Amino acid sequence: MNYIYLNTIKNFVNANYSNVLSTFEKKFKIVYGKRATIEQKKAWESSVKYLQNALNYQCIYNQVIVFEYRLPFSNERIDLLIFGRGETNIPTIILFELKGWKRAEETTSVFIVNSDLGKSVHPEYQVENYVGKLRFSHSEAGNFNIIPAVLMYNATSNTINLKFKKFVFFKDDISGLRSFVAEWAPNPLDLEIVNRFLNGQYIQSKKLFDAIKKHFTDIQKQSYLALAKNGWGLSSEQLELVDEITQDLKSGKSNTVYLIQGSPGSGKTLLAIHLLLSSLKHGFQSILAYRNNRLINSIRDIFDSIERGLSNPIKFYSVGPKAGFRGVAEKNFNGSILDFVIYDEAQRMTKENIHYALKRGKVTVFFYDEAQILNAEEEGTTENFRTEAQRQGMLIKERFLRGFYRVNGGELYHKFIETLLREPERINSDLIIPWNTSYEFKVLKSIEELLFLLGKKREEGFKVALIAAFTESPGDLRDQTSLKNLRIGYPLYSGLDIYKDFNKKIYWLMDPKNDYVPFWVKEESNKLEKCASIYGCQGFETDFAGIIWGRDFVFRNGKWELGENCEDNIGNPGLKDLINQAKKGKVDADIIARRLLENRYRIFLTRGIKGTYIFCEDEETANFLRRIYNDFLA
Repeated sequence: MNYIYLNTIKNFVNANYSNVLSTFEKKFKIVYGKRATIEQKKAWESSVKYLQNALNYQCIYNQVIVFEYRLPFSNERIDLLIFGRGETNIPTIILFELKGWKRAEETTSVFIVNSDLGKSVHPEYQVENYVGKLRFSHSEAGNFNIIPAVLMYNATSNTINLKFKKFVFFKDDISGLRSFVAEWAPNPLDLEIVNRFLNGQYIQSKKLFDAIKKHFTDIQKQSYLALAKNGWGLSSEQLELVDEITQDLKSGKSNTVYLIQGSPGSGKTLLAIHLLLSSLKHGFQSILAYRNNRLINSIRDIFDSIERGLSNPIKFYSVGPKAGFRGVAEKNFNGSILDFVIYDEAQRMTKENIHYALKRGKVTVFFYDEAQILNAEEEGTTENFRTEAQRQGMLIKERFLRGFYRVNGGELYHKFIETLLREPERINSDLIIPWNTSYEFKVLKSIEELLFLLGKKREEGFKVALIAAFTESPGDLRDQTSLKNLRIGYPLYSGLDIYKDFNKKIYWLMDPKNDYVPFWVKEESNKLEKCASIYGCQGFETDFAGIIWGRDFVFRNGKWELGENCEDNIGNPGLKDLINQAKKGKVDADIIARRLLENRYRIFLTRGIKGTYIFCEDEETANFLRRIYNDFLA
């Protein structure tokens, strides 16, 4: 079952209010595998009370009403569907986004708004997204006329300062709402047809393939411009790989897996997007899957900016047991075998993910980099991919992306970074001079100097961004201005007082759904008002990266050591716990923590396309980095 309530409108409006709410709560736990939040319950309380009155209209009594319908192959839920037949006897669905806001206003972002309940996606954007996904990827949607609308059941038009192009109704327009339903769905629809829709499956329709063909170049170009400012043509090695995989698809190959490794900046994400577009253009049932919800939201936005619903082939491969649905690479995933499945950032998979991931497609591609593993539980290594593929009897094709397409310093800059992190005693002019004229690498004395230089680059028309080590504050999703969210400023959660005389407050970028797309894709990073953690910058890039080097990885006695402060406790065990265990003499924890910290700083130091500016919070580490800068770079 993919919904929590189904009935005729007559039975709904005449039902006991408390019984309806009780049914919602019980069914929600059954359908979505978790309890409804307090906020969700409050929304039901007010929306059900309003709708029982507003829909009490005999002309529409026999139409069917459905609450909380989950889109196939997705974690997205549609608040309300009303089923009926139109005047021409065509099965019709009126799709409502319900909002309990009392006031709302636009922001500088195209689709993010501020309401009395916090920051949110514009409700019209949400309904357009649902309609697009149904149109492109629902097995039964083509048999229905779908009418989108927004219902602001707690507000009047005077307090909602948003622009709407589609149908929108406010709490004082009950007669208009009734007339709207009666006009678009004047006749009842057989329950058998309703159930056919509700039981529909995820399938990529001809409309999706046609839309991808039509917009292929625009999506590809926008993807490259948003995620990589240095052009959007594929290199020869990338084109050869696309051609090889496409030929396997065309020849009907199955049980084939590609293990594609690439260092930071080798173009893995852009190549993954191109492969998805290319395969869909040729009519193959294909998906691109991620674990990183920050990156997936940004890529989905790029697709949907061309046409709503085009992002539906971009999925999560792992969501965890509390999400209420299953990712592509998880047990009990409900979906058919596809022609082609691409997994990007696959180094973040567990062995269990790898096992199930290989069962989802006839041809499978893993893009990964072992040197970008972030947590101890991540097991996406060549050995683990190869072992599981052999166990399942698959043809394995291992490929390597040898180019370095992100940073202007190219392979030589990457070699310098590897030496800096692994063998700092070997740093010399030979490692630096070859790239020093094409790439800016600066170590600054103060946060003010870092922000000043980034501001100058912004004024010159470049994209800039602040990136910070996950230290000093743990973050707080519920309150963006909490002390736990303050990363640069005073006072800090950790007690570090180096910013005592700094007159700004810079907070963590926290909300993957609402913050990351504007920050990275819409270039709000240029404001230098927020900073991204390691989890918020992996997979992204900017022209100039400003890095806050934290106290988790410090230079002592000629080598890198584990630091005294870390707030990153994501994973099992988290880095914070690993560092604490290592301090108590546990050798295995020490080895893992060092590897994870190397990986984090490798990612930080390769986000900037044209340059990297560093401010270091640990004085001894700062002195070491400044020595390198003064000796070889200044």
